[in-house]
Amino acid sequence: MPMKLLKISLLALTFLLVIVALAAPGFIGPQVEQQWQQQFARLQGMENTGYRRGWFGAAAETRVSGREGDTRLRSEIQHGPVVFTSAGPRVGLLYSETRLAVEQLAPSLRGQLEKIYGRLDHSPAVLESLVGADNKVRNVLRLEPFSRSDNGGELTFGGAEIVLESDYAGTALAGTLEIGAVERRQFALDKFSSAVVSGKFHFVPGDSGQLSLSLPQFRADSDAGPLEVRDATLQLQARLLDNGNLSVHSDLQVPQVQSATPVTSLQQQLTLPDISLADLGHFLHALLLVPAVERDWPEIMRRPLQLQQQAAIQSANGPMLMDLEMDWLGMPAGMRPAKQAPGQWLQPMVGTMTFTSAEQALMQSPLVGQAITLREYGLLLQNGEELQMHMEVNRGDLRVNGQQLPPDLFMLALAGGF
Repeated sequence: MPMKLLKISLLALTFLLVIVALAAPGFIGPQVEQQWQQQFARLQGMENTGYRRGWFGAAAETRVSGREGDTRLRSEIQHGPVVFTSAGPRVGLLYSETRLAVEQLAPSLRGQLEKIYGRLDHSPAVLESLVGADNKVRNVLRLEPFSRSDNGGELTFGGAEIVLESDYAGTALAGTLEIGAVERRQFALDKFSSAVVSGKFHFVPGDSGQLSLSLPQFRADSDAGPLEVRDATLQLQARLLDNGNLSVHSDLQVPQVQSATPVTSLQQQLTLPDISLADLGHFLHALLLVPAVERDWPEIMRRPLQLQQQAAIQSANGPMLMDLEMDWLGMPAGMRPAKQAPGQWLQPMVGTMTFTSAEQALMQSPLVGQAITLREYGLLLQNGEELQMHMEVNRGDLRVNGQQLPPDLFMLALAGGF
């Protein structure tokens, strides 16, 4: 009798759980829709353009507006308490997969993706989001690997994954990233290869953020000879200032370099002490997304920029050091390129630059021609076994080692044209 009662109890419990599992999505669905709408209301440049709710899930469409045009996203949403993710069943309030609508991409985005993946018939990127029962949110962005061949040779990419975790309010975000190995081959020779890049980040909205990246190995072959970099690391820190701008600091360490040059290691620290988010986005867009041959520097440099940089290059012949501090006020419209009118480019600038190098490090480098010319005309001073230069710019006034110098003459010396 007790065994029969136990079986009946287990059957009743199982039946109850099934009823709850079937009924719960209907109650969770309206809450999910409400939260979905609230989240998009907080995001600039994104608009929820459609939401179709069912009992066990929903479908949503989103428009993302950018400077290059609009892009559409499509999301498939599952209601909890049991959701089926790409990693298997999970307990959670909702799970969604968001993909690019390939027929409705901004022209520039489509062009960039098709250069990599060829003609698009599906989204190469997917964003998976899981809201757990503990109100923790886990987002995973995946980018597909690819392999393609063209006149330039063969190019392979191992894909990428970014994991972002936070609470539902988004008060603190932390995560990891992994960018797969990249390899380019031409005529059966390795022209370029990069090992997997890994990193982690932490971000507190309205306060600060940190990002660290590591690259175990990088190889490249060019007309100048082979290059190999090992154990490179990059640390980025950003802090929100009282005026709403950002203070950004980066620290690049390259402890092992092998190349046709005598360079053996490199260190660089770069600080942007006070920059708006819009200006930072402007410069990053120009440097990372615009091909070098297409960059319009007079247009790019119309924005203000404060910059501090310390760089140290160690070579087999000794070190080279450079300290730079610059306050760029912004380029007026209609300015010509620097080679045509260097004096105009110094008008919006206030700053100093100090360069110090072991004599043999500079004289046995590709810059030997410029170094000889600069030393001959007193612009590069000898101090024992070191060569030094100190430059000051104050809104068009240029002084090198304390001597006033016309900008055109200085540019001519740098080019070795004296």
